[in-house]
Amino acid sequence: DKRSEAISVTITGDAFSHDVQEVGIVEEQLAQGADLGTPGYMFIKNLDATNYVEIGATAGVYTIKLKAGEIALYRHDSATVYAKANTGACLVEYCLFED
Repeated sequence: DKRSEAISVTITGDAFSHDVQEVGIVEEQLAQGADLGTPGYMFIKNLDATNYVEIGATAGVYTIKLKAGEIALYRHDSATVYAKANTGACLVEYCLFED
């Protein structure tokens, strides 16, 4: 059974950071645009076909696990996003919207 949802959010800023980045098995930060003010919503997708990737706002602390092909949309209130792949490098697509 497939299910889809739609969401509409209101943000006051107009800046965002969008990129595709290769994330390895050693923790790294996702790059962000210099014009991004207060972080708001984060959309992220694991583009890998096999491996999972973990995401967090604090080094070594991962609150989100994305299996191959999975997505997440959540409120991210930290200026830093950390990511780490489990057994092989993964491409992740992400968009961080200013609040």
